[in-house]
Amino acid sequence: MLFNYIKTACRHLWKNRTFSAINIAGLSISIACALFILLHIKNELSYDKGYSKSDRIFRITLENTGEGERHWAPISFPAGVEMKQYFPQIEKVARFYRPYPYQVFSYSSAKGAVNRFEEKAGFFADASAIELFDLTLIKGNAQTALSETNSIIISEKLAKKYFGNEEPLGKIIQEDLNKVPLKVTGVIKSFPFPTHLQFDYLLSMPTIHRYIDDRSLENKTWSAFYTYVLLNGKSSKTIIESRMPEFILGYYRSTGETPRAILGSRKLHLQPVSAIHLHSKLEKEMYANSDIRYVYIFSVVAIFILLVAAVNFINISTALAFNRMKEIGMRKVAGATKQQLIRQFLGESFLTTMLSTVVALCLVKTAMPLYAWLTSRDMQFNELLTWSNLTVLVLLILCCSLLAGVYPAWFVARFNPINALKGKKNNRFSLNFVRKGLIVFQFAVSVFMIFSTIIVYKQLQFFHNKDMGFDKEQVVAVTMYGPMWRHFGALINDIKKNPAISHYSVVSTLPGDRFSMQPFYPVTANKDDDQPSCRIMQADERLLPTLQIGLKDGRNFFNQFPEIKHSEFIINEAAAKAFRLKNAVGEKFILDRDTGEVVGIIKDFNFASLHSAIEPLVIKYDPFQANYLLVKVQPHEMQATLKFLEADIKSLLPESNFTYTFIDEKMNRLYEAENQLSRVFKVFAAFVIFIACLGLFGLSAYSTQLRTREVGIRKVLGASVSNLTILLLKDFILLVLGGMVIAWPFGWWAMNQWLDGFAYRIHIDGWVFTLSGVLSVTGALATVSYQAIKAALLNPALSIKAE
Repeated sequence: MLFNYIKTACRHLWKNRTFSAINIAGLSISIACALFILLHIKNELSYDKGYSKSDRIFRITLENTGEGERHWAPISFPAGVEMKQYFPQIEKVARFYRPYPYQVFSYSSAKGAVNRFEEKAGFFADASAIELFDLTLIKGNAQTALSETNSIIISEKLAKKYFGNEEPLGKIIQEDLNKVPLKVTGVIKSFPFPTHLQFDYLLSMPTIHRYIDDRSLENKTWSAFYTYVLLNGKSSKTIIESRMPEFILGYYRSTGETPRAILGSRKLHLQPVSAIHLHSKLEKEMYANSDIRYVYIFSVVAIFILLVAAVNFINISTALAFNRMKEIGMRKVAGATKQQLIRQFLGESFLTTMLSTVVALCLVKTAMPLYAWLTSRDMQFNELLTWSNLTVLVLLILCCSLLAGVYPAWFVARFNPINALKGKKNNRFSLNFVRKGLIVFQFAVSVFMIFSTIIVYKQLQFFHNKDMGFDKEQVVAVTMYGPMWRHFGALINDIKKNPAISHYSVVSTLPGDRFSMQPFYPVTANKDDDQPSCRIMQADERLLPTLQIGLKDGRNFFNQFPEIKHSEFIINEAAAKAFRLKNAVGEKFILDRDTGEVVGIIKDFNFASLHSAIEPLVIKYDPFQANYLLVKVQPHEMQATLKFLEADIKSLLPESNFTYTFIDEKMNRLYEAENQLSRVFKVFAAFVIFIACLGLFGLSAYSTQLRTREVGIRKVLGASVSNLTILLLKDFILLVLGGMVIAWPFGWWAMNQWLDGFAYRIHIDGWVFTLSGVLSVTGALATVSYQAIKAALLNPALSIKAE
């Protein structure tokens, strides 16, 4: 019986090979797309779940409430250790601190060759981090690797980069900026699963005392250390949270604040480590995290693609079922039950899905570069061949088979055997209603995808083209390493002589980087009152003309190089509003340990991404804290200028690295998540439309075939080719228009929800609705017109003879 079913299914597929090809093409593309999306979602959802104790690992975060409301990912240096002493439910504590903004490592081999590189992906870490996060050391002793001062453990990549094939253990890497020799005590194996904890090296925490003074480390209000705790049980979190206010009172009592002020301005939270990647957008995150919203969006896209392909299968299968009425009638007369017929047609659906899956796997292997482009993640085809991924694939096949085959199987099993043998199609009305409804659904999805793609593209264009309040074009930032400052005067003299360079400046932090947040308040302020914290940047007097930042009130900095005698600040409009001062110019303010005068107010400019509103900013005159040299280059002179800068720096300091970044590119990288979303929508919207048009092509071919005799008779009676074409197109276009009416409200609502997540956003114009509709109708017309015109041009003598 099974063999008979398979033979019948194969004959049916071959007999209707055009329609079978349409079904297989649609299903294979949809399965390939869904497989890519599901793998991406699976990867996103698996972040930080590979640790053996992941369900008991939490990150301690600090929430500042009141005037300076802000939620911080790191906390102060002593907090973790004191929490472990206070709460017996905490087994281990591990802290990480990122050296800002970079470090320069060098290694001199026995042959005299020097390998020197800038490194940004590293942290100071407690020795307990090795056990807490299951770090695997390929070389070295895990018990002692991070215990001693001046110890460093490095990744396999860094070991290869600095030492080649040499044995790395015991080698000395020189930290050039502070002249600290670091002994390699271990080589770490890369995590075999995705994690937010990305690094190339870890420095032992005792070494931090060579970089930061004890006074700063003991400061309980300085949030700079990412602190993780391992609890001794799943219920421990509730116990710790219930006693957290007591700990906060005791911990911050030394700040001199009242208990009411302490509890009213701070909260400590336990954040599950597995929630960081998709659910955390806190201040000073280790790296930019993803967003759970995009997981939901990708999931919906995958479902849409599968549904559109399943609709094709349902429509074409039910249409072709009328050609098999006599076969079904004979089977029923011969004793076949409804269950047997349902199994037969579900089996045919399963066979088609299996063939589609084979084609889909070939497409997946071919489209690996496309996946890497869409997700910014490289993946090899053999990564698919894991038990978990194969399970996902089997479930996908079963879902597609049932989704596409249940209704046709049920529909065929309901045929009356007598009517079926006579060829009577007595349930055409209900079938046509369902079929038309499914076509409307297909094109509703298509219009929704086109509409969403246009909105995402428009928002991205808005990001890239909006006036940021400063000139980011033709500005290159050259990293100024410590030793380079000894030759700064000579470098600037050479820059002044170069006609391709119009302006230059030095600055501590680049637009697009995370600016530090520090207390900044008038000397007349009441210390017990909440004061807004401000973003801080250090620069010289040439910053404003270099970036063409407008001065609203007051003046620019005076040149005080090489000795700063008076602290001066320039604030932006947002800061002036935050302090509610009628005229902030001339007012005395305190920043950290310095008291200075506000000499100017600049116009607000977007120094961070457009995801958030402009925050209060303070620019302090202090070129000695600068990390970058900004150079404004004349148009068409960038490459020549870069060669000049590199040659000049190498001549002044031969052992120095030359690294640079373009400010406009740095700002554009802030929208990588949106760029990825735009790429996904463009590609998958095209696939959805293609699959929908494939189905429409098959149905129009079948519908035209059924109406061939009618077309011939109408032509004999005088109907023109254009009249006949419109007649055959009309029904399909009405269905597409119905899909547009349904899709537009959903598209408008969904895109407004997405756009509301941005401080700066576009508004949805009427032309977006029109364009999405025109593109859908154009696609449908292009698909159906071929069959309609072909039927209308057919010789009526042949048309009337058609069966």
